[in-house]
Amino acid sequence: MYFYLSKFLAPLLSLTNLLFIILIIIYFYNLKTKFKFKFFLNIIIILLALVSFFPLGNLGLKFLEKDYINQDKIYKLDNIIVLAGSEDVAASKMTKKLNLNSSSERLIASVRLALDFPNSKIYFLGGDGNLIKNKINEVDVAKIFYKNVRFELSRIHFISNTRNTIENLKAFKKTNTENQSNLLITSAFHMKRSMLIAKELNLIIKPYAVDFRSTDSFNILNYYQRFNVIDNLQSFNIFFREIIGILAFKLFK
Repeated sequence: MYFYLSKFLAPLLSLTNLLFIILIIIYFYNLKTKFKFKFFLNIIIILLALVSFFPLGNLGLKFLEKDYINQDKIYKLDNIIVLAGSEDVAASKMTKKLNLNSSSERLIASVRLALDFPNSKIYFLGGDGNLIKNKINEVDVAKIFYKNVRFELSRIHFISNTRNTIENLKAFKKTNTENQSNLLITSAFHMKRSMLIAKELNLIIKPYAVDFRSTDSFNILNYYQRFNVIDNLQSFNIFFREIIGILAFKLFK
């Protein structure tokens, strides 16, 4: 139920999508009602302007990522858990070549850690979260990556029947590795939700955050130089989606 509800509501988990949809509905409704909802129209325009022109998304991402900036020293490592999300399945299927997205550090970090700890194993957790399945999935693309970097596939356990983070960690729990040293690799903005799920499942794992999206310092001149409305909207959408995901998990767990 949780999975299908999240997929059905997915377009609305983007704040900008939600605001634009409401904006369009109010606009056309007001054509008949002589701006009965003018107040709400103004509120939505103001919200869009704030999110577009100010780095609110960056501040939100900083809140999600701040606990994972400083990495604890790793002395022992048995299992490296990698959450899928780096793989561009559609492009990989079309080109028949490896295509990754901006979260590719997840895969890169898994190889580096596995080389540093030669007795460790990688657990790649993924599959296909689409309602209509593709002919290939995240595991297929991940296999291409590991083959391309000539990493030993016998050290990797691929779990391909999961559709979201909850199912990923539930599948890992079934591997009976709780008494070993486990490390979780995912994007920094996604780590807070992942660790909440792990705690609920009584999984003892250490976080290893990569793919940081927020910036530590703010300079008005540098911000002006790099100002981009799309970047601001994208950052806020990521933050908004994660917050909704955290709240939904707490409600439906």
